[in-house]
Amino acid sequence: MTIDLLPGLGVRLPAPLPELHFGLTEAAVLALLAPHGELLPDGVHSTFVCGCRWSLGFRLPGVGVSLSAHDADALADVRVGRNPHDDRPACPVGYLGIDVFGWPARELAEALRAEGLPVPDPVHGTLRHQELYLDASTGRPPRPGPGRKTRHEVPYHFDSVSLHRTAPEAAR
Repeated sequence: MTIDLLPGLGVRLPAPLPELHFGLTEAAVLALLAPHGELLPDGVHSTFVCGCRWSLGFRLPGVGVSLSAHDADALADVRVGRNPHDDRPACPVGYLGIDVFGWPARELAEALRAEGLPVPDPVHGTLRHQELYLDASTGRPPRPGPGRKTRHEVPYHFDSVSLHRTAPEAAR
């Protein structure tokens, strides 16, 4: 049961849930998810995301998934976040075959580099690379005071990831 973030395409949800491609309308997303209500016990519901035309959310084991459209009515953003209130083991979330929640932040950056991506080092609990954004909203490493460096960085894991539709995809 893995959630795969697909650069340039969208998201592949755990089988038998569907693959959701960037560019789908809200109605199309709802229609694709409707037959799988038994796998989404809390259902699919509207959520609020500032600046979005529409946003839908649902839960899978250990994670929450949100899908949203920004400038047009087409799916443009997939966000997956750990749910600390869910006792079930979390679904792994893959990007290029790498579990983005399963590695400490620095090791994840190294693994992405090994896949040929020129990702920067994580900074203050975040890592951004083109359409990929990772965040450690809980367990964020402390920031040193002004003019000070941390002596030893405490390893941390990311607990939120989003994949955005990029400009070339929007033209499709």
